[in-house]
Amino acid sequence: MEELDLLKKDWKKQEAQQPKLSFEDIDKMTHKKSSSLVKWIFYVSLFELGFGFIVAALLFIFQPEAMEEPATPGWFNWFYYLSFLVVFYFIYKFFINYKKISTTSSVKELMQNIMTTRKTVKYYIIYSLSAIAVSVCVAVPTGFIQGAGGIEQFKAEATLSSYLMLALVTILLACIIVLIFYAIYYLLYGLLTKKLQRNYKELKQLKS
Repeated sequence: MEELDLLKKDWKKQEAQQPKLSFEDIDKMTHKKSSSLVKWIFYVSLFELGFGFIVAALLFIFQPEAMEEPATPGWFNWFYYLSFLVVFYFIYKFFINYKKISTTSSVKELMQNIMTTRKTVKYYIIYSLSAIAVSVCVAVPTGFIQGAGGIEQFKAEATLSSYLMLALVTILLACIIVLIFYAIYYLLYGLLTKKLQRNYKELKQLKS
């Protein structure tokens, strides 16, 4: 019994020596983690935009006729350039979200900014996947028609079955590529937003 009492006393001493975190300490830690996560979302989006510019530059350097192919719809060039403007807009939003989270002082504002950031990421992923699907649905038929000798020859030789086969292949490739990019976006953005969600839940528990 004496040994057990000694162990209890020793355990109580150790417990007393452990640092006790206050509400403000936990709030600061959550604030710092959230700010860091949003900063990484901003950096990843910048990297993604830079990668897109490199791919576009290589396309124009090594295959400039691809965008001028008659099989390519006229609106696609506008859509292509507009996509970069939309991505710039989302990067701007990520930066604004980061600044807000970095400078906010109240728990309520921090929670609101976390939710806003998660919504921005969600909309960005939806737009990006939609843009990828549209690009694939244009690029696959264009490449197929180029391989067939041009749009005039394709129209002259194409049958109903070839049109159906082209449509089926295009839809199948679009689904596969969108799923691949969805997995990539989940790794890049999904894991970061999940951590933001955990921070939000922590703040909600502290506030309640």
